Amino acid sequence: MPEVIERIVIGYGSESGNARGLTQRLLRLPCVQPYELAVQDLNTLDLEKLTSRDLLIIVCSSFGDGDPPGNADRFMDQLNLTEHLRGQPYAIFGLGDTAYTTFCGFTKSVDAALLQKQATPWINRVDADTDFDGFFDVWCATLAAVLKGDRRAGSTLNLQVTAYGENAAWPARVISRTRLNATAPYAWQVRLDIEGSGIKYRAGDNLYVLAQNDGQLLAQIGHWFGREEAPTLLATKELRQLGKSLLRDIARVSQHDTLKTLLKVSNRKELEAYLYGKDVLDVLGDFCEPAHLSLEDLVEWLPDCLPRAYSIASHDNPGYVDLCIREIAYDMADRSRTGTATGHLAGQHPDVRVFARSNPRFHLPRQVEYPVVLIGTGTGIAPLIALLEQIELQNSPAQTCLIFGDRRRASDFLYQSRLESWQQKGVLDEVITAFSRDTDTRYYVQDAMLEHGAYLWALLGKGAHLYLCGNKTNLERAIEQALLSIAMTFGQLDEDEAQAFVDDLSAGNRMHKELY
Repeated sequence: MPEVIERIVIGYGSESGNARGLTQRLLRLPCVQPYELAVQDLNTLDLEKLTSRDLLIIVCSSFGDGDPPGNADRFMDQLNLTEHLRGQPYAIFGLGDTAYTTFCGFTKSVDAALLQKQATPWINRVDADTDFDGFFDVWCATLAAVLKGDRRAGSTLNLQVTAYGENAAWPARVISRTRLNATAPYAWQVRLDIEGSGIKYRAGDNLYVLAQNDGQLLAQIGHWFGREEAPTLLATKELRQLGKSLLRDIARVSQHDTLKTLLKVSNRKELEAYLYGKDVLDVLGDFCEPAHLSLEDLVEWLPDCLPRAYSIASHDNPGYVDLCIREIAYDMADRSRTGTATGHLAGQHPDVRVFARSNPRFHLPRQVEYPVVLIGTGTGIAPLIALLEQIELQNSPAQTCLIFGDRRRASDFLYQSRLESWQQKGVLDEVITAFSRDTDTRYYVQDAMLEHGAYLWALLGKGAHLYLCGNKTNLERAIEQALLSIAMTFGQLDEDEAQAFVDDLSAGNRMHKELY
């Protein structure tokens, strides 16, 4: 086979620069050096000049919802008009984003058109998500094998991320549920089976859960309407996160003055306070009568059940994915309530539908060479556990510090034994804790940061990156204020200089936030 190919023609299409960057990496591969190399963007590549002794390699992204990037938007027209591609060797490495319905839509269309023209794929098409580095490494090794004569390596390669989403979620079996603390509200580690799904994720990514509505709540709504079919009709509808559009529809048919008043722009905080912890049955009971609206109207007004997003608590495992969740269970208005997803995950349900999304802003680099400061409260420790898994697997030499806060050390030190094990192995250099209810004076992670300010300032001076996860309301501003104080006290900066330093952490992509 090597003697058949004389030239490798690389056509790229790139919107954000990723495909162009991969093309440059491809050009440096030892396996392509013996061949004449030609590189062009897809709009300027001339298909008519290809011969059977040319291997056409296409490295291209799909922009937006499956559209071609700007420097490839005329390529499909040329391809459709080209007649002489029978037996033309080619390989496609496609880049996309599974957040879009037509994931890798453009490169899939190019592949289909080449096959229709009877061109010959030497390597199966790759559909890579935004986390594409691992796929590219495998693909490069496959290319080297194919160029050495191993055609089977290319024909058996299977690197195609499945574009799961709300309408196509994976039914993940619950492998295990492990309670992480001693007192309510309980935190759980839930391990889900994704073997064979093709779902690929890494530390920092998010998992979206499509949970079933609580059967008891559905039955109670059916009783309110006096309709036995209500649970079936409402099973896939959003019953907990209530939007203003729904509330306006209910106010319109009920003409309830209190609800109308709550919906005024000036009463936003009062409306938020009213809705806290409530579901659609509460709103119906408080402001409406069954005679005011039909079940069919409610079904039409309610959106489909919204996916619940969770930070993944494991790193890059094709067989399972871990979550760390806080169980939501409370009583209100003489009814017991559970969280839509947390009640499902922490209960006895055997499976749940899920899909993953890449979250590049919370990723570590492939090799960590700077100090890492991980800051989390409660179940906000989830992605930090995943990042530590990555650091351990990569045997990273980076200096690592975890700052963790919760209520009580004796009952709420999530993952304590695992963190201590990582300390013993040298994966984790320092663990700083803040348990707010262990003393008469409240003590939070921002207080712990100030207490260890000299140490943290030294890490920041070495280029440390900070990864922050927890409740946005309670955490974001408090951490920023702690960093300001540390910069002023231990960096001896004035207030303006300290503010500029903190601002530069975000501007320089050294402050990574996952807040909810």
